[in-house]
Amino acid sequence: MKYIYSIISILILSGCQERFSPKPNGYLRIHLEPKAQTIFNLTQCPFNFHAPSYWKIQNKSVEGHNCWIDLDYINQKATIHLTYKTVSNNVFNLIEESRTMVYKHTLKADEITEKRYQNNSNNTYGTLYDIYGETASSVQFHITDSTNHFLRGALYFSVTPNQDSLRPIINYLREDIMQIMETLEWVNQTALKEEKTDT
Repeated sequence: MKYIYSIISILILSGCQERFSPKPNGYLRIHLEPKAQTIFNLTQCPFNFHAPSYWKIQNKSVEGHNCWIDLDYINQKATIHLTYKTVSNNVFNLIEESRTMVYKHTLKADEITEKRYQNNSNNTYGTLYDIYGETASSVQFHITDSTNHFLRGALYFSVTPNQDSLRPIINYLREDIMQIMETLEWVNQTALKEEKTDT
């Protein structure tokens, strides 16, 4: 019996010599493409804008809405959903509807910030929303000319939200959203600019 206890003691002591430490959590390997700018002219939509060429357009139009599109960044599993609506004396309702969609993320959001945007030259006015926390969408925006056009956008990822690993990509793609907002021109506005240049 003593012999068995001796063997067990030796095995326990020899097993304690090697130390193990837990491995840290792994994160996505991020490869972000260079931002080669291009103009997105959407024939079914009354606006155009500049954005990097890695965004691919997918028409998601439904009955009654012929300008609902997705900008897909396949490598990063990211999509900017763009929905356009015509303003018909209801711009305040559309803005409030957009704001309500943002604040639906309040349950999981740590913080939501709003940044106002205005470009008198392009007749574009809007708000950029940054949503922090483990939420499905991290950046949303709307932009309008207040009388005819209203465009709403939302960035989503088709992966489980993890702000620590996604933050560099979110910041990178937020620049693209800012670029869309800053360069967006309404088709009728573009025509008016061309007329002024010709005269």
